[in-house]
Amino acid sequence: MSKVYNTKDEVFTDVLSFMDKHLRDVMDSESIRIAEQKIEEQGSSRKGYLGNLVDEYVFGQKANNRHEADLKEVGIELKTTPIKEHKTKGYIAKERLVFSMIDYKTIIDENWEQSSFLDKNKFVLLMFYLYQKDLSILDYEFKFFYGLDFLNNISNKDALQIKKDWEYIVDKIKKGEAHLLSEAETFYLGACTKASDSSKRRSQPNSEISAKPRAFSLKQSYLNYIVQNVSGFDDDSKTISDGKNTIDSIIENKLRKFVGMSDDEIINDIGVVISKDPKQYKRALANYMVSNSNRKIAEFEKANITMKVITLEHNGKLKESISFPCFDFKKIVEQKWEDSNFYNLLEKNRFLFIVFRKDEEGESIHFESFKFWNFPVAHMIYAKSVFDETKKVINSGKIIKEIKKDKNGKEKRYTYFPNSKFNGVTHVRPHGKNSLDVIELPVADELTGKDVYTKHCFWLNADYIRKSLEN
Repeated sequence: MSKVYNTKDEVFTDVLSFMDKHLRDVMDSESIRIAEQKIEEQGSSRKGYLGNLVDEYVFGQKANNRHEADLKEVGIELKTTPIKEHKTKGYIAKERLVFSMIDYKTIIDENWEQSSFLDKNKFVLLMFYLYQKDLSILDYEFKFFYGLDFLNNISNKDALQIKKDWEYIVDKIKKGEAHLLSEAETFYLGACTKASDSSKRRSQPNSEISAKPRAFSLKQSYLNYIVQNVSGFDDDSKTISDGKNTIDSIIENKLRKFVGMSDDEIINDIGVVISKDPKQYKRALANYMVSNSNRKIAEFEKANITMKVITLEHNGKLKESISFPCFDFKKIVEQKWEDSNFYNLLEKNRFLFIVFRKDEEGESIHFESFKFWNFPVAHMIYAKSVFDETKKVINSGKIIKEIKKDKNGKEKRYTYFPNSKFNGVTHVRPHGKNSLDVIELPVADELTGKDVYTKHCFWLNADYIRKSLEN
């Protein structure tokens, strides 16, 4: 029989009593037997079942697919979400927090204050459990909880940004561009893909092009911010928000005044002393321009924004490509494209490009421009082709094409990996400390017979980035 709550405090009392416990602690032996059987049957889909079990055995609620909140009498939506232990931060979120599916056809007639999203999720009770790979979900320990109130208890600056993110997503759907949505386009609230089959599509208004099913989600980076707050982690990042403007507007207001100024003029204007260490100088300068400090920027941490400093030659050319983290040769061949680390980086990462240009003599730089940018959904086909070709090369065992020696007798290896001319967008090349910084191969290289090879990663082509800055 379902339990009825009359106040939020009654709910908080029950969830508080469940902290530091496991589901096995609150279930009878017969319920545990049935649950273990279902867990065995469901396999990888067991995460949703965990939430259902919490609803039933902690709050006395049977699983449902209602459009209103789970505990509608007190307006509380229940969510369980995993955390992981971290060496320096205590705990971090394991993944983003996914909400209800986006109905492309009905959402275009909604506004934020009366939206179906807020109707269901105005107040969300988040229950964080410690994920441990080899444990049954019945043995996950629930560590802490948090009441997420989208209208009242989050800061004004975050509430404003989440509203603007929702409006941005809806405006794009209204334009018939649901098929071009990307998580990276917004700051805190995203539109994440949600389908058991990546080929599934849904019709959308104002366009004949079908779109991937998507759901609203709080980005993993924003959930990290909540986790660290509620777990008592001492965050030393610097906030730049004022509660009146969105992140992009704040950045524009801060950086616009520096356009055209030399680095020395910028430093003089800010009134700081910055070491001109070539490895750190321009990044530190960019940090001071944005936040008047060299600390991490809180909004960038919460929104998964990567600030990239780009230096153009005097003639406007860009020599340096943009790198991503090194990939594991053995793991990448087992990954499907939309489950791959590379796809997720392109889908979720938002960049802030800070662009400097060298003067004619190359002795100083001027601040030329800035731009928020994310990898276009329409270009994912090019990234996928490089990803697929890379897997093919690794699996074939034919990585090294030939080895040549230069005039000094130093060996240079030429590979079959897709290079910068492969499709003009992205490529693969080394990214280790040196040629001895290696990782194991799933198949030994045919030419050399070695079962290890220098670390590699995906890169965005320099010319592609330069053109993106111009558009």
